[in-house]
Amino acid sequence: MKKITLLCLSLALAVANDSNAQTRTSPWMIGIGMHGENHKAVKAHDFGGSLTNFKGIFDLDNFNAIYPPSKITLARNINRYFVADWQTTFGNTGNDRFFMKDNLMFMSGLGIQFKINSLWNEDSWFDPYIRLGGNYLRHDYTSLNNFPLVDANSDKYDTYNGTDLIGKKNHFAIAGGAGANFWFSRTIGLGLQADYVTTPLGKTDVTNFFQGSASLLFRIGNKAVKVKDTDGDGIADKDDKCPTLAGPAENGGCPWPDTDGDGVLDKDDKCPTVAGPAENGGCPWPDTDGDGVLDKDDKCPNVAGPAENDGCPWPDTDGDGIPDKDDKCPNVFGLKEYDGCPKPKSVTAIEVSKTLENIYFDMGKATIKAESLSKLDAAAEIIKKDGGNYLVTGATDKKGSDAINLRISKERAAAVVKALIQRGVDPSTLKSIGVGEALAKVPETASDAERMSDRKVFLTAIEDQAEWDKLPESDVPVKKKK
Repeated sequence: MKKITLLCLSLALAVANDSNAQTRTSPWMIGIGMHGENHKAVKAHDFGGSLTNFKGIFDLDNFNAIYPPSKITLARNINRYFVADWQTTFGNTGNDRFFMKDNLMFMSGLGIQFKINSLWNEDSWFDPYIRLGGNYLRHDYTSLNNFPLVDANSDKYDTYNGTDLIGKKNHFAIAGGAGANFWFSRTIGLGLQADYVTTPLGKTDVTNFFQGSASLLFRIGNKAVKVKDTDGDGIADKDDKCPTLAGPAENGGCPWPDTDGDGVLDKDDKCPTVAGPAENGGCPWPDTDGDGVLDKDDKCPNVAGPAENDGCPWPDTDGDGIPDKDDKCPNVFGLKEYDGCPKPKSVTAIEVSKTLENIYFDMGKATIKAESLSKLDAAAEIIKKDGGNYLVTGATDKKGSDAINLRISKERAAAVVKALIQRGVDPSTLKSIGVGEALAKVPETASDAERMSDRKVFLTAIEDQAEWDKLPESDVPVKKKK
């Protein structure tokens, strides 16, 4: 028995995945096989609450094997979920529990199977089910007439069923259990089944037993059933996941979806949830740098740039933040307000001159008053920031001697240069001259307030190096030591 069972299990594991179970298209099945009974594992007296005490259910030595052909099965598929069957088992067997020797056992009846694989795939090669059936059982127990007696499980029996002292031959039996069919092909399979058989009308557990069986199965009637194909796609409705919509077999009879509606089927769409052109595999063209120019058209896909420059940023050779196309000085760092060119030194000269407006000196001297020092600080910062060469010019009003005015203007210009150098201005960038009253415009007879505009120190930017080199550092006469 043990070797036969192992052989059956090995065959079951070797079945091919494309086999099909008994279905509505193959409604009839017959089976021929063998069975075995296990009487020892039945728990005596207390069936209702002692399932855990069924000892030896899986012990193959407790089974009395009746070799084939000792089981015949005829079954008919009712619908997707249920199969009706007629099963008959017979042969000589004893009852090891009560030490009975072999005598004829015959059991035959109708049953109903619930196909578990109908919950996922009716045509699966693996076809498990649960079963309940009613049977006529012929097994002669009249030899049990020596009550009270003790069975092989050490359970004591005073009577056969509470009153009778002699067993019976004929019984009504209920069989409940589970099984599985393993289909090698569309027509041939192996069936394994296990049942618990009880005789409820006899009010005794003496005749109860476990039964296991194995059968070779054959299906018939496959071509006799018309296959319904509602959508006409060549796939039967029972196998079609979309029976009302035509579709290919490789997609279960359903049309290939196009989730994003871009005309590229999901099976071919690399981005099935985002619309995109077919030439890009159904994905939208990327714009890596987010500049609005698609990568396929962007010559600089990783750097943002305008469409008019093919997605590349406009170059800025001097790095001043002004694109070369708008930069009048593309190779020199400059300022936006000067179209990308450096700040003109003439503008710096005007800013410094404005800063030095109304600088005050001691009367008739070149000594700068304290209240003017902050103006010198500001002027020095501007020159250090902007750079350049500057001529500092001193001028006076028309009042007084021409010679004295000329001398004072020279000394005052030189004093301003000295003060700026003391504040960190490069000495090589400053030179000074005095022009006296040569630039004065206000008459000598005017008031002091009116003539103040002629008294000034201002800067002139000298950008020509040759011109700068010709100028003396200062026109103040050098005093000779005595």
